Amino acid sequence: DVGVCGTQVEAFPAADVATGFDIYVRWQNGLLTHSDICREIFIESPIAHPSAMLRRAEMVSLGGYQDRGWAEDYDLWLRYHAAGRRFAKVPEPLVRWREHEARATRTDSRYSIENFLRAKSHYLAYGPLASRDGLMVWGAGRTGRRLSKHLIRAGHRPDAFIDIAANRIGSTMRGIPIIGPDDVMRCWQSLRRPMLLAAVASRGARALIREQLGIFGLTEGVDYLCVA
Repeated sequence: DVGVCGTQVEAFPAADVATGFDIYVRWQNGLLTHSDICREIFIESPIAHPSAMLRRAEMVSLGGYQDRGWAEDYDLWLRYHAAGRRFAKVPEPLVRWREHEARATRTDSRYSIENFLRAKSHYLAYGPLASRDGLMVWGAGRTGRRLSKHLIRAGHRPDAFIDIAANRIGSTMRGIPIIGPDDVMRCWQSLRRPMLLAAVASRGARALIREQLGIFGLTEGVDYLCVA
């Protein structure tokens, strides 16, 4: 009963594959199971669109491709996820993905970081956050700031930002307090049915945040989601 099946991909030509694209390809190639893909779906598009196979009738029933001002393929995967459909990925690079200057990711504004944040915020607001009464955002830098703007517009104002930068801790952003890691659980326990979003895009930060939240006893997918 798989709704979307992708494959691993190989980017080429090697001389044109920039570091960022290579990191993305390696990341999505590592997401092989339904649980892997669902865990990471709010980080980036977890299935390379050229590799995707779908049942036409099911895709049509979910509204097909829609232009909402952000990437149509990512929007479709997020709708499949919201509808509880299953994902899978063949653990072989069956598609060679050409990198070139005219690729939509490079030329289409719908693939901008800002529009990816809009997509994430929309589906977070009407999905995982809909049943929560508290919200914490780990990351008071650029990504957390931009994400929170769209979350607030969707009716989900964070109760606190978390950051490790000493010059930010104790201040506010958008009128919301910025706390350090030492105060995370105190804030968490003061909220009713909270969700924490890890929104730090710096390389390596996600693993460190996951490690710290695990020490706090929080469970990914239940208590927190990584969104960058």
